[in-house]
Parts: sequence; structure tokens; C-alpha cells
Amino acid sequence: MYNLRKEPIRGICMEMCPKSEIMLREKERLLHILEMVPGTQKCPVADKEKMVKSFSRSAAGKQILDPRDLRPPQVLLKTVNYLLDNILKNNNVPWHITYHFIMDRLRAIRQDLVIQSTSVTVTESICILQPIVRFYAYSAYRLCEEPISNFDPHINQTHLQECLKRLLCLYDEWDYLSEFKVKKQSCIPLRELERVRPTFEALYLILNLGNSTPLLRVLNFSKDKRRGIIELAILVSLNYSKNNYVKLGRLIDKLPVLLQAVAVIHLPEIRRRAFQTMSVAYNSKNSTFPLELLQNLLLYEDVECVNKDCIYYGVQCTERNAVFVKSDFNYSKTVVSSYSLYFCRNYYFFIFLYLSIVLDLG
Repeated sequence: MYNLRKEPIRGICMEMCPKSEIMLREKERLLHILEMVPGTQKCPVADKEKMVKSFSRSAAGKQILDPRDLRPPQVLLKTVNYLLDNILKNNNVPWHITYHFIMDRLRAIRQDLVIQSTSVTVTESICILQPIVRFYAYSAYRLCEEPISNFDPHINQTHLQECLKRLLCLYDEWDYLSEFKVKKQSCIPLRELERVRPTFEALYLILNLGNSTPLLRVLNFSKDKRRGIIELAILVSLNYSKNNYVKLGRLIDKLPVLLQAVAVIHLPEIRRRAFQTMSVAYNSKNSTFPLELLQNLLLYEDVECVNKDCIYYGVQCTERNAVFVKSDFNYSKTVVSSYSLYFCRNYYFFIFLYLSIVLDLG
């Protein structure tokens, strides 16, 4: 896309941000608050150790292929680690501002990576993309209840899908090279790659529940590859397609935290389908269904959230029970936007989710 030359390009910028960009953005007052020297907001001064190259589209007269402005793979990986180890946990600005800063800088990293694609090894690309995918997955959960002005889930989903699909292609390329015993320069041991890969294969499944393409991909794996977390993700996918919401809730509870966070994205649709099914299966004005049981089955945060969704979809409720009547369900209602986050009631979930990004816990 960007590489218009035949010969490979290799960046020579050994800093997170080229000096020319630092000077330009400081002069034009285009510094982000997370890159400034503290206390210089009125007259911004760049903190050169915190400056990170920003994303910019190619334009007429702009030389994006200049090796002096391109960072080699080891610097790109260093920059990713800086963003996720230092910037991600800062408390100086609201988190959605931190998110937009990191997202923009990660786009610049991906751009540099694409431009140098012919001179970057498969494993170097894998090392860079894995934490980026984790960041987008984490953000999808952490910001899912933010207003659209602060966070656009569709844009985040687009970046997540693009990075994840590219990562899976790199895994396939790795397999091809291994099959033909092509000598590989690796920045990660083979054992480490095999340890973390199942998480991303399963993530592709969980992210695209109801889509047959990810399911067909993993079903073509050998039995040994389908064990553990991938096998669990397959069960989640199959039960989602069957609308078995009872088993689905139990399976989601067994997923590692990163996959749980992504599965939460599907909860509103799962709940709507469950209410619709139950309105037919339990159709009776004389029978009731405990709200507390609904809370546990559909992974709600509390009974009050269950009651709100029941009212939204037209399901009658008493103080502690729901009354399902087929004719009462409001089919015109779209999926409720609020996720009523079940996992938020456990403070340690967020801690483990954060650690899954910075420490590669899956």
C-alpha cells in the first residue's frame, strides 16, 4: 500500500519520534498533553522522552518513505511497550483521552510496519501486533459504556479486526515457513509463540460469534491445536449459534479475562434473544421466572438491571419475578445499548484484564 519502491526499506530513526516531527509539532503547538513538560500547557514544551510519532496520512509532497522518519522493528516494539506499560496506566487525564492518544500512536506504528514490510521478519511483526490486538480488545470492554462522543466502538472494532486478521495471516505464514523448514530469524522462542497463539485464535472466534469463517478456520486445525482455550471458544461459538443462552453464560464465565471482555460485547444481543425465546417457551400469565435466576443466567450485574431490560422489551415484572407472555414481547425494540457489566462487580477483573495486556497472560 505504502511501499512504492522495489527495494526493501529499513528505517533508521532510533527514537520513538523523529526529531523533525518534534520540532514541527512543538512549533505548531500540536503537542498532546501526555507529551508535554508538566506545567507548560499555556506555552507547550515537548518532553522529548515522551514524544511518540503521530499518525499522518500520505499526501502530495509528503515523503513518508524517508528512512530517517521510519522506526525499525526494535524501536517500534519499544514504542508499543512504552505506550502500554507507561501511558496506559496514567491517571492524569480521563481514560478515553488516553485511549485516543494510544490509538493514534499505534496507527503510526502499524503504518511504519507496513512501509517496511519487505524488510521485517514474520516474528518481528508478530511481536509488535500481539500487544496491539490486546489493547483494542481491552479498550472495547473498558469504554463500552462511554458516550459516542468519547468512544466509537465501531472504529475500535474495525482496528481490532484489521490487526487480528493480519496477525492470523502472520501465524499462517509462520506455519508455512516451518513446514518447509525455512530458516527464521525469531525475536520470540517457538515455545512462547505456541503458548500465546491459542489466545488470539480463540479471540477471533469470540469476536465474531455467529460468523462461520472463524469457526471453519479452527475446525481445520489438528486435534492437538484445538485443545484448551480454542476448544472452549468453539463451544461458545456453537452455543451462540444454537441460542443456548444457559450454557453460553456458563462457558463465558470459564473464559480467560481477555476473552471474557470481548464476549461481553455480545451480551446485549444474547440477552435480547434469550428474552424473545423465553417469551415463547414460558408463555403463561400464571407462571413466573425468578429475576435472580435471570441475573445469573444472563450475566447481569444486579437484579435491577434485569428489571430494566425486561421493561424495555415489554416483559412484565413483579417485585422478584418475570412473567413471560408471547404477545407482550416488543419485537420492534432494538438491542439495548447498555451492557450492564456483569464482570464489573469484581474489582479484580479489571486488574487481571490489565495484566493480560502488559504481561501477556492471555
